[in-house]
Amino acid sequence: MTVIYLYMQMPGSLEVRTIGRLSVENNVGEFVYNPAHVEAGGWVPDASRYPLRTQPYERITKNRGIPGFIRDAAPDGWGERLVAREHGDQKDAIGFILRSPNHDRTGNLMAGAGRKPPTGIGQAGLGKITQLDAFIQFADGVQGGFPHNTDKATKATLQQRSSLGGARPKCTLMNENRLLLAKPRDRYDTYDVPALEHACMTFAASKGMNVAQVQLHRGRVNTLLVERFDRSPAGDGHFYRVPMLSGLTLLDSDWNNQMSWAQEWHYGLLADEMSRRGVPHCDLQELFKRICFNILVGNDDDHPKNVAVLFLNGSWRLSPMYDVLPTTEGAAPSSLAMGIGSFGKELSRRNLLSQVGHYGLSHAQAESIIDEVAGWEAELTAHYRRYLQPAELDQALVAIGADKLRT
Repeated sequence: MTVIYLYMQMPGSLEVRTIGRLSVENNVGEFVYNPAHVEAGGWVPDASRYPLRTQPYERITKNRGIPGFIRDAAPDGWGERLVAREHGDQKDAIGFILRSPNHDRTGNLMAGAGRKPPTGIGQAGLGKITQLDAFIQFADGVQGGFPHNTDKATKATLQQRSSLGGARPKCTLMNENRLLLAKPRDRYDTYDVPALEHACMTFAASKGMNVAQVQLHRGRVNTLLVERFDRSPAGDGHFYRVPMLSGLTLLDSDWNNQMSWAQEWHYGLLADEMSRRGVPHCDLQELFKRICFNILVGNDDDHPKNVAVLFLNGSWRLSPMYDVLPTTEGAAPSSLAMGIGSFGKELSRRNLLSQVGHYGLSHAQAESIIDEVAGWEAELTAHYRRYLQPAELDQALVAIGADKLRT
């Protein structure tokens, strides 16, 4: 059995408390809140599925025994690869959490082996933007190790295991009072993925959508720099951690059980879970517009880890859009990763209009949003032509699915 303690930086504060203990054996977990946190009536990340109580939550089997709100702070594909590289394959998911550093975890949770959080936990260890080239070299040669002249401090800084960004190489770096997630082009990419994502995200921003701020660094390889929206500056080089729950956690879905995805991964269900947590109608309507935008640009990597809510000013809000780019399969996708309406994953106007009540929209309001996004096609094409090289431009143009919004 492996045991870890969960620490939480309180919303809007630099105070860190121990909120509970998680133990996992044979991929079955048990989570119990810290009695002191229960007695104080403390805030908890997922009050819908894990409300504050003294009794333990037993026989947790989804996500290899880890509650979703904790799994959100665990390393993802790239991070697990680095942990395995340094420590060997882990017998259970909790091992990956324990062996990943706290400074770049998603949201406001951290973890450790001790009952009390170490002083200053999570407030150090991040590199600076000047180390970007060193990280690109490291990411390019993960299997072969660091360049021979890389010092120990740089190695420690750049071997981050954040759950942000999935299986692709990435690293959080500081630039003055901003934290930037650096996502360089992978050596195995056929196409310039950072350039594609940059073009897609900047177009969405130009149309007034709520999008993570991005810039494209043109260096050794193109690198997308994404401003982290789960952090806000607190002065003196410190940052407030913003609580964050992924769509996967909202849906209570198991990332490791593909058999359940068809039933659980549905935008209508996701909107309902957001409503249950008090997310306002304007955000639900933004979510509907994002579905339309995914169809427009041909983004079929819209799985529920790529959408989230943030706890801001005392309430849950839809996070800025992130990880959106056209498919590079040489054609517009035939479906998205998640169900859309009564006709499942069918990409059509009738499917988009079939369950608009989930988003607090009338039929006429939904039609107006669909028409608005479909009407962006010519501007999107011009935007791509301005920012993309021929190989990436060809892929982006054939991925456009505006016709599916009209029929």
